[in-house]
Amino acid sequence: MNLPEENDPLDALLREQNVYVEDGGFTRRVVKSLPRRRHPLLRPLILLGATIIGSLLTILWMPWKNLPALDSSALLSLNSQVLLPWAMLFAVVASLAWGIIAALQWED
Repeated sequence: MNLPEENDPLDALLREQNVYVEDGGFTRRVVKSLPRRRHPLLRPLILLGATIIGSLLTILWMPWKNLPALDSSALLSLNSQVLLPWAMLFAVVASLAWGIIAALQWED
């Protein structure tokens, strides 16, 4: 069995020079010949639709009338019975906003 050479000149050259190797347009031709996606807007539309459905369900199912009043005394006392429902509402709204932003910024 041949042992690998300790000082491989090709390996040393590749480590020293980290530049783009001109390939005569080969990479561009390969990328251009790749098949296009069939439905480029399908994924963001599904994500946006799911986010809209989630928003509607949040509006319908959230116990809006049962949310405790949020005032400075409740915030400073760190009362969990007041803060937990508001924290859950904030988490739901933030996740829905995140879904909308992700759907709108989708790049194919």
